[in-house]
Amino acid sequence: MIVICHLGCLLLLVTGLGVPMALWAVLLYGLRMLATTAIYHRLITHGSYRAARLVWWLGSLVAASSGQMGPSWWKAHHLQHHSHVDTPRDPHTPLRPMAGWRGFWHSQVGWLLGPGFHPETLPADVEADPVLRLIDRLHVMPVLALAWLSWGIGGLEGLGAFCLSTTVLYHAVASVNSVAHLVGDQPFATGDASRNNRWVALITFGEGWHNLHHAFQGSVRQGITVRQGQVVLLPDPTYRFIQLLKILGWADGLRQPSERALRARSAG
Repeated sequence: MIVICHLGCLLLLVTGLGVPMALWAVLLYGLRMLATTAIYHRLITHGSYRAARLVWWLGSLVAASSGQMGPSWWKAHHLQHHSHVDTPRDPHTPLRPMAGWRGFWHSQVGWLLGPGFHPETLPADVEADPVLRLIDRLHVMPVLALAWLSWGIGGLEGLGAFCLSTTVLYHAVASVNSVAHLVGDQPFATGDASRNNRWVALITFGEGWHNLHHAFQGSVRQGITVRQGQVVLLPDPTYRFIQLLKILGWADGLRQPSERALRARSAG
């Protein structure tokens, strides 16, 4: 599906991209990025907060429409990444078994084209939820539904805008796997190559503070660092979105490390 969306961007060479459909592409990017970061990642995979089951289901539907598979597949691969980070068993490390541009290509795209596409095991908690399991098995349907809606709204230009948004979203999320293990600072001692990268954080709504995430996987806020012994908060739109869910009564139990724990894990 991601390959098809890459090719679908070529439609815009014929139709052009006007302001209305450009705004549509930006809206689709923002909504689906938040669903991926706040629901797939911080809620379903790491349990960084608690939320009503409806939030799990609707968030997974929106995240699945990004073309990045269903919640079982997504969680399984991400947990495998954390269990074997930057080793040959890490499904998308840019460092093993190859490095340089070949490693970057493997991390960004190549790993999806090999046998590692299928996770070793599926997460039992997601599989136990019949709605999440159905979304996982029919993960292509939300993508097709959103593509059809985009075509209905803007014709071929709308379809091209959908493909562009989906393609850019894919590469932004993948940059956490690749760029954020190659470029950036490491304020926390994690024993791996995870890094904080402000540009990745910008395009992924806070996920680019990846070194913090590897130091404290369960933290609902990833935009935190330590400078000269002082805890400093960094921009984290996903965390702000989760706070909004809490205000609305749809989330609670937000987990964050204490300042003492942050200083103790500081690499400085």
